[in-house]
Amino acid sequence: MKPEGWQAQRRIESDYDRAIRRLLQRSWQIIGIDPDMMNPWELIRRIERLANTGSFEHFSQAIAKKMVTQTFFDTARTWRQAAKGGSKGRLIFEALRNEMQGPIGNTVYALIDRNAGIIRSMPFDLAAQATRYIQAETLKGRRHEQIAQELLAKFPKMTASKAAVIARTEAAKSHTALIQARADRLGLSWYVWRTSQDGRVRSSHKHMEGVLCRFDTPPAPELLAGEKNVGAYNAGEIYNCRCYPEPLIDIMDISWPRKVHYGGKIVRMSKEQFRKVA
Repeated sequence: MKPEGWQAQRRIESDYDRAIRRLLQRSWQIIGIDPDMMNPWELIRRIERLANTGSFEHFSQAIAKKMVTQTFFDTARTWRQAAKGGSKGRLIFEALRNEMQGPIGNTVYALIDRNAGIIRSMPFDLAAQATRYIQAETLKGRRHEQIAQELLAKFPKMTASKAAVIARTEAAKSHTALIQARADRLGLSWYVWRTSQDGRVRSSHKHMEGVLCRFDTPPAPELLAGEKNVGAYNAGEIYNCRCYPEPLIDIMDISWPRKVHYGGKIVRMSKEQFRKVA
């Protein structure tokens, strides 16, 4: 199976992005944010009130459930494809049966709750961003009517930017989490770090392309690349990351020698050397 077969589907991210934007756009209408609003602090109060409405909570949960469910079935399909050509095919097929009743199901429910919570927090995040703007412009002596109108003009871009980051980041995190959950169930500890291999890949992640990593001992890509350390994480687990893990199902599936993240460093190992540490 080709490595890109494990890559997250962009349509899931795109659908998630559009769904979040639609929810917020409809919500502005429901709570009465209109072009004639003249008080910026009333605008803030209405935005914060939105997060506590039952309908917003309900739709946040529904949007999150759809994204995670799509990712669940998409990654399951990838595992089935991998099973067709691998030595562990029967084991993988057996693991995919009734998996919602075990640890995989727990992962799915946790991802839904996490994403629903992030969506519900968006009004508070936008309100905080707007508050900082109001305070800064008030200190400049700007009138409240001017500030309110400027905020209303800025909201579409602010909303779109926030939704895009959430969709890209959380769709990738969910993708990685479900791959890892199934790998853990199969006793597969290692994966190959894969990037999207285009001009937008950050330099620290280019450094990780093709490197064997353990799910339970993630690397710190920035530190390994000589950049400012932002912590350890697996492929696809940091903001705006389009990388993904390709599980190591069989040691014979990849070429050797290979770069391996081991002991906090990236070292080159032969197949025999890797067998000793895997």
